[in-house]
Amino acid sequence: MVELLAEESAKNPEFAQRLDDLMTALPSSKRAAASKPQEKAPKRPAPDVHAEWQARGEAGVRVWLREQPVSDLRAIIQAQDLDPTRRTAKWREAEKLAGYIVDGLRARLARGSSFMATGRTEEQEKAE
Repeated sequence: MVELLAEESAKNPEFAQRLDDLMTALPSSKRAAASKPQEKAPKRPAPDVHAEWQARGEAGVRVWLREQPVSDLRAIIQAQDLDPTRRTAKWREAEKLAGYIVDGLRARLARGSSFMATGRTEEQEKAE
């Protein structure tokens, strides 16, 4: 098709001019629309959920998180790396995101505390 257009352009100067006008008109309009810089909202740090957890407890944090905007909840999920598979990317409800954050933090705290409070010491194990 390109060869056919080039051949016809060589034979017919009027056709060549019209083709040239069409080709130059399209990219310039796309460039003008794409060149507008989009303003992004300034990024602010995610709230500290661990400090809130210690101050309010699990139930208090759940209520506090529901009051936060969805953008802050997403920032918390990203900062805490709670969703590496991006499962929550399409969620829009603050309540659902808040529950996900609380569940993730509860699971992490449970894993961490299991290493702290072992019922047996090394000396007791050696004695047996």
